[in-house]
Amino acid sequence: MFLRIVRRDLSRNLGAMALPVAFFLLVAILYPFAIGPDGALLSRTGGGVIWVAALLAALLPVDRLVAPDADGGTLDQYTVRGIADEAVALAKALANWLAFAPALMLAALPAA
Repeated sequence: MFLRIVRRDLSRNLGAMALPVAFFLLVAILYPFAIGPDGALLSRTGGGVIWVAALLAALLPVDRLVAPDADGGTLDQYTVRGIADEAVALAKALANWLAFAPALMLAALPAA
């Protein structure tokens, strides 16, 4: 059942992962314009900004982790079937990471 939840969430969330990656790239691109042309300052603060942008981008899809299932009653059905809430949460977190992290890692290459 764990893999079914992961597979279903992956197929449902793959298209929605473009927004966090676009947000990450936008922050990484606009940051040098906000700081200015000082190369030393950019090199000292750039790594931290990349991390903060990645963490903020990772927060964008969090609201979609359980909202569709809670609205549709799927979470209640999991409880009725005896599936542990922890297993459902872990499956949803894994599916979110599998859909989001590879795209973010690829986007981090040109951003760095």
